[in-house]
Amino acid sequence: MSDGLPKLNAARAVAVPLAAASQGVQAISKLVSEHQLGDKLSKLGSHSALEHLSSRKELLLAVLGLVLVLHGAQFKNIILVTQLVLSFLYVRVRGSVMAIYNDIKTVVDKAEADAPQAEPAKESNEDQSKHAKKRDAKKEAAKAPSAADTQAHIEASKKVLKALDSERLTNASTEVMVCLMACLLVLHGGLAQRVAISYALVAAVAGRVEGLLHFEGFEDVKSWTSSFLRFALWVVILPMAIFMGPLALILNVVAFGADLATQHGMAFLAKIGKGPDADAILGSPKGLMAFGGLVAFGTLWQVWSWAAGSGMAWYFQMLYLPAVIAEGLLGLL
Repeated sequence: MSDGLPKLNAARAVAVPLAAASQGVQAISKLVSEHQLGDKLSKLGSHSALEHLSSRKELLLAVLGLVLVLHGAQFKNIILVTQLVLSFLYVRVRGSVMAIYNDIKTVVDKAEADAPQAEPAKESNEDQSKHAKKRDAKKEAAKAPSAADTQAHIEASKKVLKALDSERLTNASTEVMVCLMACLLVLHGGLAQRVAISYALVAAVAGRVEGLLHFEGFEDVKSWTSSFLRFALWVVILPMAIFMGPLALILNVVAFGADLATQHGMAFLAKIGKGPDADAILGSPKGLMAFGGLVAFGTLWQVWSWAAGSGMAWYFQMLYLPAVIAEGLLGLL
């Protein structure tokens, strides 16, 4: 139907951004090369302080779990977004994003390998005055890129676009946008937030209860008995999340924190030789008692704080300052 209509040439609307993108990538690559940012980042990654923190990862996660047991409800937005991403979105988003990242990395490596070697910079005259240097710099900055240079940048960008899979890039962008939309839905409350809380709480409770129950005569349909158990938990927990939202939220964050504290705390003790194997103790009655004790204490503590209308003391707010800032920013969305 539109074959007979005159078409507007919109090539310039594409050419200008492509040329600018190519120039920007080259400028960033030059800056990284001049300042050796890659070497500096690798040295930072191997810094003794970071290596020490990495070796203490289990202890840090256990301490984080105790923090959530005591004050987890104060960071509702951070906890809900983290649980949502880990439970539903991380695997699918990571797969699509890593696929397009690998494609881009391959194209960039190939472009760097095919690029001509840069000419060595001319040595400057030591006797040249500062005013002359500034004048030369202004002249270089005033030079507009020639049409040949612009076309070369456009061709370089087109070469990159041809090597990339547009459908894969679209899928990765869609997955990221769906992830952001889901997080916004949960942050804004309502039924979506109640379902997210219920899902996390059911998963935490089911993982502990399944080890205590035995369905004699139904061992051959264990997957179905597990599904029936989770359905029964949903019947109890979802109405509680809908009609008693603060209590369900507190139980969720306390169970999440208690799980972190027991799992990684036991792993840390086993690592330093102060305790038995973590998996063995977690599956024993002692592990269950530790988890249940933390949940009971944390629930009573945070329910009392919520009922009294009190927040965190100022010194705790200073101690958790990065998390407090992140929680406030998420609350603005």
